[in-house]
Amino acid sequence: MKIQSIAISCALSLSLFGCGGSSNEGGPIQPDTTKLSTFSLGISDAPVNGLKEVNVVFNNITLKSDTQQYSFDIRSANNNLPTMVNLLDYTGSNIFPILGEQVVAAGQYQWLRATVVNGDNNNLSMTSHVVYQDDTLAPLIVKRKGNDGIGEIQVNGFTLNQTSNNFVLEFDLKKSLVNPNNSDVVMLKPRGVRLENIVESHSIKGTISDALIANCETDNISLAADDSSFGHAIYLYSADVEAVKDIYEDNEDSLPVNAPKATANVIFNNDDKISEFEVPFISSGNYQLAYTCTAHIDDPEIMDDAFKIHQIKMITVNNADLSVAFDISN
Repeated sequence: MKIQSIAISCALSLSLFGCGGSSNEGGPIQPDTTKLSTFSLGISDAPVNGLKEVNVVFNNITLKSDTQQYSFDIRSANNNLPTMVNLLDYTGSNIFPILGEQVVAAGQYQWLRATVVNGDNNNLSMTSHVVYQDDTLAPLIVKRKGNDGIGEIQVNGFTLNQTSNNFVLEFDLKKSLVNPNNSDVVMLKPRGVRLENIVESHSIKGTISDALIANCETDNISLAADDSSFGHAIYLYSADVEAVKDIYEDNEDSLPVNAPKATANVIFNNDDKISEFEVPFISSGNYQLAYTCTAHIDDPEIMDDAFKIHQIKMITVNNADLSVAFDISN
């Protein structure tokens, strides 16, 4: 695995039990009264220019329902150190398994909370940090109440089915990382994080034709970056959004209804000589899938009026992965 490992707890296999301990009073719930829940950690894309690594140090995972609370340390039994994961090593549908299979109660849960060790300039190699292309480092900070060096990522409202559940905590860095090229401290905001059950989600994969890319760049030539490049990306919106918008979010914790649910970079495949994308971990439903070449000007902290969507398709994700082709003829 490509991880920068401070410590990897319990072999981090999705097929193993007991990675961390339950804080539920009375000890772990027995299998005859509960069902299995599997949690894993992934990232959908890595759309932040100028970064080689986004290292997050995970400390603890907690699940809270109306009647139960479970807490699992993501730490090594040998030296009691947290686990560092470079999110950029796990893009698309690739997953780093942060927590092995645990026996917990099925039903509705209020939230899942991941605590992380915030970046510390006095000890960056052991705390959360980013690495720029020139190999310089900057602390990575996740906010929470208090000032104890611990950050908090919370995702609200999910259900554990009465079967095995394999979840992924999906980071969308385009929406989460704030001003990574303009600040001494990089902020990771929970608003760009989704929690998805892999057994109930699917991938949207596809291609963008050279002709469509050329048309988009020509139409938006005045918006090109200083080096004449463009930011090619895919944005996923709810089907009922009437006026799709950029990724700007004026609320720290919640998404505007017309903001994209997920984004993904368009990547040129040198082997097949084609531009392609993948939006993983999407629940069944109706959506709008949009292509843009102006993602390079889309800042989550600023309303980008110049940002433009070039083409939109109405799609349906229904119990299977979906393949979509963007071209000038459709």
